[in-house]
Amino acid sequence: MKNKKEYMIIFVTVAALLIDILGREFAVKFVLPVWTDSIGTFLVAYLYGPVCGAFVGFTNNIIYGIFVEQELIYCVVGSMLGIIVGIYSKKRVFDKQFTTMTLGMGLALFSTVMAVMVNALLYSGNISNVWGNQVMLLCVDKGLPKFISYIAGQFCVEFMDKMLTVEIMYLLLKIAHYIRKKLNKRFKTITQIIILAVVMAGVCCGKTDKTAAAQNKSVQTSKAGYTSETKAGKVSKANSENNNSEYKSELYSEYNSELYSYIQKQYSKDEGLLSGEANDIAQTKDGKLWIGTYAGLFKYDGVKFVCFQDISSVKSVNCLYVDEEGRLWVGTNDNGVTIFINEDAVNVVDDQNGLLSNLVKKIVCDSHGNYYIGTSEALSVVSLSGGVKVTKTFKNIKNVVSMTADDNGNVAGVTERGEMFWISDGKLINTPKAVSKFKDCNEVYFSKAGQLYIGTTGNSIYIFDMESKKLKLKDKIRISGFESINYFYQADNDKMFVCSDTGVAVLGKNGSYHKINTNNFNSSIDSMLVDYQGNLWFSSSRLGLLEMCKSSFEEVFQNIGMTAVVNSTEKWDGILFCGTDDGLVAVKGRKKVSNQLTKRLQNVRVRCLKADSKNTLWIATTEMGIYKVTINKNGGDDIKNFTDKQGIPGMRFRNIIECSDGRIMIAGDYGVAIMSGDRVVNVLDSKDGMLNEKSLCLLEHKDACYVGSDGGGITKIDKNGKVTQITKKDGLSSDVVLRMVSETIYGGMFIVTSNGLCYMSKDGKVKSLDKFPYSNNYDIVCNKNGICWVLGSAGIYEAKIKELIKNVRSDYLLINSKHGLRASLVANSWPCRESGALYLCCDTGVVKVNMSDGSKGDDSYRMIMNYVEIDGEKVAIDRIDTLKMSADSRQITFAPEILNYSVKDPYISIMLEGHDTKRRTCLLSEFNKITYTDLKTGRYVFKISILDGYDGNVIESGSYIIDKENEMYQYWWFRLYICIIAGLVLIWLTWFITRTCMQRTMLKQKLELEYAKKQIKMSNETILSIARTVDAKDSNTSQHSYRVSEYSVAIAKRLGFSDEKCENLRKMALLHDIGKIGIPDAILNKPAKLTDEEYKIMKTHVTLGADILKDFTLIDNVNIGALYHHEKYDGTGYCYGLKGEDIPIEARIIGIADAFDAMTANRVYRKQLDIDYVTNELKRCSGTQFDPKLVKIMLSLMDEGIIDVESLYARSKGETEE
Repeated sequence: MKNKKEYMIIFVTVAALLIDILGREFAVKFVLPVWTDSIGTFLVAYLYGPVCGAFVGFTNNIIYGIFVEQELIYCVVGSMLGIIVGIYSKKRVFDKQFTTMTLGMGLALFSTVMAVMVNALLYSGNISNVWGNQVMLLCVDKGLPKFISYIAGQFCVEFMDKMLTVEIMYLLLKIAHYIRKKLNKRFKTITQIIILAVVMAGVCCGKTDKTAAAQNKSVQTSKAGYTSETKAGKVSKANSENNNSEYKSELYSEYNSELYSYIQKQYSKDEGLLSGEANDIAQTKDGKLWIGTYAGLFKYDGVKFVCFQDISSVKSVNCLYVDEEGRLWVGTNDNGVTIFINEDAVNVVDDQNGLLSNLVKKIVCDSHGNYYIGTSEALSVVSLSGGVKVTKTFKNIKNVVSMTADDNGNVAGVTERGEMFWISDGKLINTPKAVSKFKDCNEVYFSKAGQLYIGTTGNSIYIFDMESKKLKLKDKIRISGFESINYFYQADNDKMFVCSDTGVAVLGKNGSYHKINTNNFNSSIDSMLVDYQGNLWFSSSRLGLLEMCKSSFEEVFQNIGMTAVVNSTEKWDGILFCGTDDGLVAVKGRKKVSNQLTKRLQNVRVRCLKADSKNTLWIATTEMGIYKVTINKNGGDDIKNFTDKQGIPGMRFRNIIECSDGRIMIAGDYGVAIMSGDRVVNVLDSKDGMLNEKSLCLLEHKDACYVGSDGGGITKIDKNGKVTQITKKDGLSSDVVLRMVSETIYGGMFIVTSNGLCYMSKDGKVKSLDKFPYSNNYDIVCNKNGICWVLGSAGIYEAKIKELIKNVRSDYLLINSKHGLRASLVANSWPCRESGALYLCCDTGVVKVNMSDGSKGDDSYRMIMNYVEIDGEKVAIDRIDTLKMSADSRQITFAPEILNYSVKDPYISIMLEGHDTKRRTCLLSEFNKITYTDLKTGRYVFKISILDGYDGNVIESGSYIIDKENEMYQYWWFRLYICIIAGLVLIWLTWFITRTCMQRTMLKQKLELEYAKKQIKMSNETILSIARTVDAKDSNTSQHSYRVSEYSVAIAKRLGFSDEKCENLRKMALLHDIGKIGIPDAILNKPAKLTDEEYKIMKTHVTLGADILKDFTLIDNVNIGALYHHEKYDGTGYCYGLKGEDIPIEARIIGIADAFDAMTANRVYRKQLDIDYVTNELKRCSGTQFDPKLVKIMLSLMDEGIIDVESLYARSKGETEE
């Protein structure tokens, strides 16, 4: 029996543990505002005591804590709850509803205190129940302190949970009691049966839920993010990796005369392309670039390479193909073909699906939608209709190295042997005679026009026209220096590119071609493409990737293969002359030229070049004075040198200008020389009022000449020769003046000083442009369209002249290396302009740029955002559908992909409408992702735009709508839940307080009643003792007071007295003769007739009695009976002679009862009178001594036998004896 009991305890304990776990799972699944994880704990604690209850509570939280970290620490709380319930169960708290509810409230308060302390210390107040957290958020939203909010949230959950649990306990126990009563079984056994039944029901429910979940499980596919492309703008981006090998080349086309400049960038291991080689490159419709390498498949977004290492089927990639629907087909070395949609691998075609080999070399799709996969063992045809499957295999076509398809169902290809094959409408046919003779084919390509291009293993290219399904040779091109034609690519502008083992070329008309200078990237170029921004990409199985980015900046010296610090540029006689620290460099076209002039000025520091209106070239040097160069009749150069011997001030000069009258002004370290022809006509120095002779710049402006000096401000010489000074006192920011530039919009003049910009209006007022964001500036170049460039050490700031003069704006577009201007500008240099082209003086040579598009271009950007992260999990998003964000979501991260492969770095603008008050603007290179935390409920619109400047026009934009659902506490039903909780708490408090008060009142009343009863009993005993004492004093009147009280009560009842008045009258009657205590015994017991004197003394017993009883408060008006019971109805009685109704009714009743007993009892002076006599005497004295009404009552009582004198005597005598 003992073993059986232990076995049952273990079994029930395990069952209770399952109840707790299932209860918690039930609450979590249905998001209930309770835990329901203590029912089993409480049951076991009730059945087997605190120890078993503590074990279940502890173990329950340990098991659940394995899966939910926050639950583990509550094992202590669970065990303590089991102990408390076990202890109080022994006190039978579950026997009554009130004590059950009180225990529930106590447990709720205890759990709240413990949980709040744990949560506040370890989990920032977070409650692992959404209802509790929502109550907490509601309190915080209402401005309550956080700790109070923690308490409120926790209490709401604990209150409902503990009340529900104890009520379940109460009901289960009542049911068990009922069953036991009906079946007459043991109580604990019935309870155990109920526990097992509950467990079995829970397990069944759990299985049902799992089955339903399995049946409803489905695979969801995410939408592809929407991408778009627009063209406009003027911002460009250059990648920040300075370690890349960058070169420049030019691509000429005879279809247009425009010169395109490209910046080259090579990608290999150091740039993230792990294998350092690239077998193929492709671009999907969303603009992403894909690179196939032996190290796997890579994606490039313009910033970084991402390798798809987690996809085992693309470990070694040979070829790539993008079909019309935008699917990416990846052919591999050993895993067949993997098909990608939106970066997700959706299908694999390999030898398990019908391919004869997993080594895939080429993939193409014909006009009928059939995919041709060339492997090492066969050519397989794959169809997507009704699922991916191989529909045909050409086993005799092996090792395909090239394939192409036209719009007419033709597929042409080449095998490793150099032999061609031809498939028409899915059928293998004989190769056309025109090409069947070729045995050295290496590449075939159908152009958009349907022409067939064939490249050989040598340097030959054959072009065939398709006429009536026959091939006709149109052209043959041999490209010198090329070996093995590997790839043809036709760009959107129909230019045909050719890639080979030794270089790249573009084909022109009539058999012409132009090689593209790829510099060191000249080996095994296997593939190429032009991305959506117009950049060229080349892949090499040996060298990796080469990107050639379009740029508005042309580095002239890079084209001629030299570098130098350039101080001045000037276009003269069709040649670009560049003054350097080591002499004069002449450039014509893309070649450096040498002539008499360059030889003459070799190793001479040239500071400024100026071609005047007479086609004369003036050259300012350091230490060699001034050179004047003219063209003689024979086409040669006449060179003259002017030194201080000819009257010029010194030998060091910096600037030359031509005045409107044809004279030449030359600024030097020791003044300004003015020349006309070959003569020095004047010299301006300190004698003429110059504060500082060291002149840095010159300007003719509004019929006056201005000389900027190195510390003396500006010297103005008007047409009359008047000299005035403009210094810091007049508004200059510095007296070191580097440049002065006229502007034609307002007729004023910009001034570049050593620490900023200034502006002098046409009325001569000078102000500092202190809002300009940069101070180390060199020059200002103004355009007629109202735009000016501010050249400085930071690069080129582009500004509107009006905004610059207003001096209110502090941010301008900065054109620097991020926009293609990789070289640094040289201070105190003098660039020249020709037909809108500006030749900048830089530290590595001359950079040519057209001011009209220096920061502009045919810009295009694609923006992709397929996913956002919500609390660390990816969620699909697009621009069409609204993203629903749950109320309990705390964090959302936006990480849009902006695909930019150009050298330009555009500005992006970001704003979350509904949260941000203003837009955030930054460079694309500075942006990664943006995260928002703890958004309030409501609708948000995430807007991202690509701009052509900091505050520029929008190039591309996207909007995404996010609805964060309302918090639970904002719904009416949650408010109702709060009201229910508050109502239940209020009801319980009211019940508890009321019941407690009632219990206290009832206890007090009980005590008072018992005390009153005790007092009454004591008073009754006292009265009875007094009455017996009085009776005992007169032996002949034994029991007289008792009999009088009985008669009096009998009469009073007939008069309708209440029980209380009857009881009061009884006590009056018992004490009516108390005054006899004061009568001497001699008189009281005198057998003879009393004398008058004795009678007088006897009559005083009424007043004595009244005096004795006047302070006796236990009986109302007790002295009335003693004082007036000898008064007579006719007024002849004593002691006051009251008459009729003036005599109190109690006294009249006692009086007749006293007289009746006196007549029916033995006295000292006589014997008991006969009953007839007594009756007659009563009738005779009616109206005189007695109240007639009372006499009638007395007689009726006697007639009815209610007053039986004999029995009264007998009863009285028996009680006396006792």
